[in-house]
Amino acid sequence: MVNRMKATQTNLTDFNIGAAGRTLVEAPAIEIDQLYQQMFNGLTQAIPVSVFQSFNFPPLSAIGSSGTMTVTVAASTNPIIISAGTVFSATATAITWSSTASVTIPPSTTTVSVPVTATTTGSSTNLVADVAFTMTPAPVGFSSATNLSPFVNGLDTETPAAQQIRFAAFVNSLPRGTVAALYYAMTLANVQDANGNIIEQVRLSSVVEPWLTDDTQPVSVVNCYIHNGIGSTSVALQTSVNNVILGYYNSSGVAVPGYKAAGVNVNTVIATEVAVPVTGVITAAAGYSLTDQVINGVTVPGLETLAAAAITSYLIALAIGQSAIEAEIVALVMNIPGVYNYVGSLPAADVTATVSQKLMPGTITLT
Repeated sequence: MVNRMKATQTNLTDFNIGAAGRTLVEAPAIEIDQLYQQMFNGLTQAIPVSVFQSFNFPPLSAIGSSGTMTVTVAASTNPIIISAGTVFSATATAITWSSTASVTIPPSTTTVSVPVTATTTGSSTNLVADVAFTMTPAPVGFSSATNLSPFVNGLDTETPAAQQIRFAAFVNSLPRGTVAALYYAMTLANVQDANGNIIEQVRLSSVVEPWLTDDTQPVSVVNCYIHNGIGSTSVALQTSVNNVILGYYNSSGVAVPGYKAAGVNVNTVIATEVAVPVTGVITAAAGYSLTDQVINGVTVPGLETLAAAAITSYLIALAIGQSAIEAEIVALVMNIPGVYNYVGSLPAADVTATVSQKLMPGTITLT
């Protein structure tokens, strides 16, 4: 407005803040700007309503982490039953985990694996490996319980940005029979417990068309590799992926169409896990501790614990068929505050994975 006044007349020459001519146009300018802001906010709020709600595409709910607890008991001549719903607690966190199935420890057996899931949801339920737990109720002869592998599949409620990305993948899946459709289909598969809680889902997937690299393979064959992101992907999850891709009948007898093209053979394959052992020596900078310390009743993780967690997260996050780079592992440790130097002996070189393999954390030994 001020620029137009300057260009169309010569009577008013003072347009500084507080000048009469400027003040006359400031009030309507502020009102107009507010209208623009309200229109922008209205459009921003209307897009999710008009798009996501119209397509019945709500954000994904938060889920709790799940995994396996290794329980050790004293040898007994009688079978020992760990009932579903047994609560696992740890002093390291206020979060508890609950067993999702009853497990029987045979006579003369002292160790058993128990599937568990967090009793709350969110990424805060993720946990590093080798945390000591107590059990309620404790089985006869209880000795110890721990998670040998980290829990990393806890997720917060889906963010608007992530929802938009997933919606784009959904739109790309509408012309079914494409590679994009297969990728989206695998994200829909999951395994639920008796209460309907998701305890396992596809976190990593890969679609491979063998004929692209081997002209002796038929064009009509597609391999879909899946992994649950935590290890030991179940046959139940593989079956769920098959159902989504091939099509199935739901509990009401209604046919649910699949995502593959007619005449195409789609093979759902659980990715082969390959453990990557890591061994190295950490030198701590002055004022830092290699081992965990308890300060004012709070456990402060040492550099060895922090490095092991960083390496574990890196290896778990690798995609199916993605190699582990030795230099990246070294860089991860070196970037931890307090690490003065790190010399790794394993892996001695990059670890290469084939298209059907998923690299996973092996034994991590840091001193």
